[in-house]
Amino acid sequence: MKVLLADDHSIVRTALKYILRELSPELNVVEARNSVEIQTAINADASGFDLIILDLRMPGMVNPVEGIAHIVEQVNATPVCVFSVSEDPNEMRAVLAVGVRAYIPKTTDDALIATILKLVLSGGSYVPPVLGGMETEHNFSSAVTQASTSVATKEMFPQLTRRQREVLALLAEGLSNQEIGQRLDLNLSTVKSHVTAILRSLNVENRTQAVLKFQRALV
Repeated sequence: MKVLLADDHSIVRTALKYILRELSPELNVVEARNSVEIQTAINADASGFDLIILDLRMPGMVNPVEGIAHIVEQVNATPVCVFSVSEDPNEMRAVLAVGVRAYIPKTTDDALIATILKLVLSGGSYVPPVLGGMETEHNFSSAVTQASTSVATKEMFPQLTRRQREVLALLAEGLSNQEIGQRLDLNLSTVKSHVTAILRSLNVENRTQAVLKFQRALV
């Protein structure tokens, strides 16, 4: 597994490498201490990373949200996680809205960090509890699945079909398209079509934004 790990503090990079090695013994970490080194690493191998973990505020990055949005756009399908000392809900929402797959506060327990990274690597996403997200890998699961077909949720998202509400609920659990297909007994192309329709109906650009909208509606 090849990971781009960007943080200007060596102790943070060392701690994250320890956690990452628990996930993959064959770990190849490219480290970056500032925005220039991030860009150099991406320019050298934009599609070669399996995961990118960034601090929210990197030296040389004038506007953190815009800078991260640019990185997300550059690396295309590679999942990007933000690991930050900031627990400001507004900053979290702004970062997740540009396509970041997980916002992980630096106060998060090591075991939960590992769980979140596993989730992201499997195609899922993570929203911090302060935004109504899950606290553990499977927390929130039964509640959102049941809510997907409830009258209340139907009223929240009348533009979605029952099946689309089920898919949206499973997106909120952090499931990948393949896992959603297995859960609902649908083929992959059908799941992709439902996800596309959900994004269009909710007027959002990506899965993370859809999950945020869903979770805010349940609060």
